[in-house]
Amino acid sequence: MTLASPGEADITPALTLRDIGSFFVGGQTVETADAAVEQHVLARNGVPVRIDPNGTTWLGQMYVQYAIPAVSARLPVLFWHGGSLTGVTWETTPDGRQGWFNQFLRLGWPCYNVDAVERGRSGWAPRDPHFAAPAMLRTWQDSFTQFRIGRPVRDGSLASLAAAAYPNCRFPLDAFGAFMRQVVPRWSTTDDLAVDAYCRLLEQVGPAIIVAHSQGGAFAFRAAERCPGQVAAIVAIEPAQGGTTDGAALAGIPVLAVYGDHLNLDARWPTIRARTEHYFAAARAAGACIEVLDLPLQGIHGNSHMLMMERNNADIALLIHDWLQKRLPVRPDQEDPTHA
Repeated sequence: MTLASPGEADITPALTLRDIGSFFVGGQTVETADAAVEQHVLARNGVPVRIDPNGTTWLGQMYVQYAIPAVSARLPVLFWHGGSLTGVTWETTPDGRQGWFNQFLRLGWPCYNVDAVERGRSGWAPRDPHFAAPAMLRTWQDSFTQFRIGRPVRDGSLASLAAAAYPNCRFPLDAFGAFMRQVVPRWSTTDDLAVDAYCRLLEQVGPAIIVAHSQGGAFAFRAAERCPGQVAAIVAIEPAQGGTTDGAALAGIPVLAVYGDHLNLDARWPTIRARTEHYFAAARAAGACIEVLDLPLQGIHGNSHMLMMERNNADIALLIHDWLQKRLPVRPDQEDPTHA
């Protein structure tokens, strides 16, 4: 893999779309009976409305946004976000630059971006047992440290963040407040619902490439174990863990794991990575081809856990794009839109 001077990449080919839209996938109907009928005032000074929760509702659905380039000979790329986040992760960086969804579209890839079950436009069901426990919501302080942007801070002022940031920090610290507006509640009891919806998405649009971040990386491995024929490749951005089997289902699926900087300075990430590497070792023994792109070993320093949002996000996108081109070449009878 080769790279120009870090931070110099600029992905700006003209973007013409053949189609853009959204849909929901997955989930199931749920019947509610014997619940109390309620009355609510839904607007200030409004007339009370009778709300009867008994009947049929939908649970476990997932929102999907897609955009298809006008000319493309490539497989679709599915973007799966991490914990406490939504598909906004991939759309626009907190400081207003292009996200990977836009950049990969410009490079000729059909792109699908999701809000996983429970998050964003997918929503959640307050009476369902999956959501019985209180939701978790990250604080500024927790996010700054657990996403490995820097050392613990007491407040979110730019001065405090800059003083605590790790060396060569590439996260746009002046936009940290904009990033925190993206953080949403999450639960620890909905993983199976999420994997079910992801598999339904693969069945609908696959074979496809999964680009997944953190918790989404673990979901990507689990989905590949369940429906390997629908997964063409996996790019796991600092996966939170491996799958749930010995990884044999990954044989024949190219996998690239990408890691940022300063893992050794964090209390949890050395253990997280070691456990994931154990899964990778078992998968390799079963015939899987798994490569690791360790950015500091490539001379790229200062990236946090949120590397798709950072000032050199285009550089990293091009590294992944080049890897995908080598592993999944365009068919010779079709036009490569990036060289048209």
